[in-house]
Amino acid sequence: MPSVPENIAMNMMSRINIGDIPRRSAAKFGDRIALVYQDQRITFKQLNENCCRMAHVFEQLGARKGDGISFMTHNCLHYIYSWLGACKIGCIVNPLNFMLKAPEIEFIVNNAESKLFFVEDALVPQALAAAPSLKNVESFGIIRINAPEAEVPEGWLILDELFDSMTDSSEPLVATADDDLASLMYTSGTEALPKGVMNTHKNFFSTLMSGLADLHLQGDDNALLSIPLYHVAGKYLLLEFINLGCHLVLEYAPNPIEILELTQQEKVTAWVYPPMLYQILPSMPDFASYDLSSLRKFVAFGAVMPVSVLQQWKALFPEAIWMNYYGQTESSPVGSTLQPEDFERKIDSIGRPHTGVEIKIFDEDDNEVLLGDVGEIVMRGPSVMKGYYRNPEKTAETLRHGWLHTGDLGRFDDEGFLYFVDRKKDMIKSGGENVSSQEVEGVIFRHDKVMQVAVVGLPDEYWVEAVTACVVPYPGMEVTEEEIVAYCKENLAGYKVPKRVVVMPLEELPMLPSGKILKRELRIRLTKETEQ
Repeated sequence: MPSVPENIAMNMMSRINIGDIPRRSAAKFGDRIALVYQDQRITFKQLNENCCRMAHVFEQLGARKGDGISFMTHNCLHYIYSWLGACKIGCIVNPLNFMLKAPEIEFIVNNAESKLFFVEDALVPQALAAAPSLKNVESFGIIRINAPEAEVPEGWLILDELFDSMTDSSEPLVATADDDLASLMYTSGTEALPKGVMNTHKNFFSTLMSGLADLHLQGDDNALLSIPLYHVAGKYLLLEFINLGCHLVLEYAPNPIEILELTQQEKVTAWVYPPMLYQILPSMPDFASYDLSSLRKFVAFGAVMPVSVLQQWKALFPEAIWMNYYGQTESSPVGSTLQPEDFERKIDSIGRPHTGVEIKIFDEDDNEVLLGDVGEIVMRGPSVMKGYYRNPEKTAETLRHGWLHTGDLGRFDDEGFLYFVDRKKDMIKSGGENVSSQEVEGVIFRHDKVMQVAVVGLPDEYWVEAVTACVVPYPGMEVTEEEIVAYCKENLAGYKVPKRVVVMPLEELPMLPSGKILKRELRIRLTKETEQ
């Protein structure tokens, strides 16, 4: 064994660094399969070796502790090696949403002060358009995935070739601190400019401990990961699965038919998806022909599960367990979990606080409200972010008085269950009354023709804000504005009934691959259409 400097040896003995997770799992699980991606099967031993090789690639390119490395790619093995490899040498990975356009790329990469920028082959055009304005980037590179014929811009590197030629798979010898940044993700947000969330190694480790206690995942699970790895939920699940020794099947991007095929092929036992996907999957052609009998655990996130959808799945998998978890990028991403034993009787709830997380409900003056009253959900614990990168004003606003102010409205019941009411910015002020978009969505979701819905407030001379519902019907079904309004009148107070209903196909509803609907974008688009 090569000599290790004493300061490095002492640091590696007790530090918290997520780049050490693959090393420890390699020692424990060795030649067991860790990752399945397309036609590749990677063992835990190979996973750690590949992370080390990628770390040495970055060092070869001049990256040092504290340097930023940006990535824009769909899910792929090279991104996993890159993120965990970068963590081993103390670099900070900044993942970008692969749907971003040049102006958005320019803002994020410049704000992150990244030194290196790697882009999936199919995404080169939008990155190339932003490249001349990226002030700190010293080297650009392409990642070959699904477009091998894509032209490599002059002067750009090819990351997979650099990786293939790197033979050094030794553990990098770099001292790091628990509060060093493990990731710099930019929120999609409801505001004009995204904010860089500083998640530390300690944040992610505390999340792993919460997950072990609250998500019922085990080492003998075969898990399917379709959530984009630029998303905090994708990152957390990747770490949890590697830490536990799970057999992880990685999907390039969420695709309903491929989800069914991979589940059958790899005997997947656990799914983690937003409720929208659980709604869509049974409507896929030949759904009943797939052998999904291996499934035993279902986790939902991002929204409350509609009762009708749960009933449909419970009929198919009566013995399976269900969970719903709530969190955000700023909490890395834990917050609360609705446990299997409570799922049906408390289906409208987002559960109780995760292990290691405290949650309270505050009013506008940061005083705790009375039990049952609605206020802002605030939380604290070791999973809470370090702050927003280069944005002290927003950091002070969000992390005040020792609590993470989530921007979400909620309430507790007398059993300690938390209920999500709405985003503070999504509360609609119509005709002098407050209308929860979440409440209206919950009612419309119950209509048997509705697959997806988003409710927003649009400027209105009379109402100030007019309650507006965007509705996506199930494939093969038609629904009218009159039907939805009539249904709402039966189930809601008059002031909550939508003044306008827009029926649209799913592809016109702006959303992230995680299932989060981009309401700010939807409001802007609908307002422009109304003004025309």
